[in-house]
Amino acid sequence: MDRKPSYEELKQRVKELENEAGERLRMERELLKLYHAVNHSPSAIMITDAHGRIEYVNPKFYEMTGFTADEIVGKNAADLGEQSPEEEKGMWQALGSGGEWRGEFRNKKKNGELYWERASISSMKNHEGLITHYVKVAEDITDLKRAQHELRDSQKALYENQRRLGILKFANDMALRLMHELRNPLVSIGGFSNKIATGNYSDDRLAEYTGIIFEEAKRLDKALSELLEQLEAAAHKA
Repeated sequence: MDRKPSYEELKQRVKELENEAGERLRMERELLKLYHAVNHSPSAIMITDAHGRIEYVNPKFYEMTGFTADEIVGKNAADLGEQSPEEEKGMWQALGSGGEWRGEFRNKKKNGELYWERASISSMKNHEGLITHYVKVAEDITDLKRAQHELRDSQKALYENQRRLGILKFANDMALRLMHELRNPLVSIGGFSNKIATGNYSDDRLAEYTGIIFEEAKRLDKALSELLEQLEAAAHKA
């Protein structure tokens, strides 16, 4: 015949049950707080099983993508986003080792619109250390990506404008220098050619005039050659 528990044993058992009930109530409260925190999170949250099948998404996910929980639960998370093979390999290496992965996805909304998200994915393990779930927390960074792209375009346009201005300034400097380099030799050549044309000169003067014209012509040729080399060098840099 089974022995009836004593009063002290019953009292101890009641105390244990009260403690268990109190602990269960505390855990339920913690879970409720966690549920509210997840449901009201400003970030989209997704939970998948170990194979990537979606088990839960929060309201922000619906707001971001247009997919309701009924439409998305059971689908594979990989079908929603795009990654390069290198990025995907790195992500699964990090997650497979129980670590955390941070990066970007280009995803598609329910209406077909593409958007960018920055995500953090971590693995969840059971008491045996086996991965059972993955949790992804993401935010829409489409506007940020667009702003970065516009900034790069603006910087590129600014660089091109500065480059053109530099070329124009260089060409202007070269033109001014050319005018300066050519003016004196041309004046000399014109002047002495005019003297020769008058016919009023001795043989010695003729030799002197033609010598000066020859030297000034060499000076012109040298100046033009130097300017041409500089223009060719500038063209290669442009």
